[in-house]
Amino acid sequence: MQLSGKIALVTGATTGIGRATAERFIEDGVTALIITGQDQARLKTARAELAEHGVPVTAICWRADTPTDSVALAERVMAEHGRLDVVFANAGVTWPAPLGQIEAEAAQAQFMVNVIGPLLLVQALSPLFSEGSSVILNTSCLNVLGMPGMAVYSATKAALRSVARTLSVELGTRGIRINSVAPGPIETPIYSKLGMSEADFAEMGQGIIAQVPAGRFDKSSEIAAAVAFLASDGSSYMRGAEMPVDGGWSSL
Repeated sequence: MQLSGKIALVTGATTGIGRATAERFIEDGVTALIITGQDQARLKTARAELAEHGVPVTAICWRADTPTDSVALAERVMAEHGRLDVVFANAGVTWPAPLGQIEAEAAQAQFMVNVIGPLLLVQALSPLFSEGSSVILNTSCLNVLGMPGMAVYSATKAALRSVARTLSVELGTRGIRINSVAPGPIETPIYSKLGMSEADFAEMGQGIIAQVPAGRFDKSSEIAAAVAFLASDGSSYMRGAEMPVDGGWSSL
């Protein structure tokens, strides 16, 4: 059990990659798990279901676009656990908009959720990290690929990749590791929030799959496996790295 004895936090853990990673962390032996979400009902349900596995689970309502939430979260983790060994900063949004339809307010909001939020979260939590702690940021293969309509989203993920490098230097002197995982096209509820018709979504999906060497969408459990490795001592020699899990899309 590669995460035995560790206390872990997963943001955006009620669905998709976050939920799969929370489940994987429990399978891999975490001592305690903290999860966050925005919807109180979904958060309560997720906590109850995860706790059925016998591991203490704390559910905290947290919004990436509310800086005070990160401070409050850090204070609660300190009070209840005194330390934190693993953080998976997973929560994020994607609001596609082609050139000509990009709105400043929406672009700024997307940067707040995808970049500033995770950065301020790590800043707030950093006093809780001890030597050997691992932070994983959720980026995207689109931070190195060009895809129509995704200029803002791709830029936020490229910025988050840069954050991982910088924090690796700043926190590395304390023996804290910062790495990132870059998912490819994945079966996740985030796509249901794009406002597309079912037919348009199916057409988009087929177009994406045609570009992916693996010939299919990724699964949340496959991203979770990569995150679990980055969270474990097995990746102790990795610093500032980005692990692509994208079916070869960004490299082949």
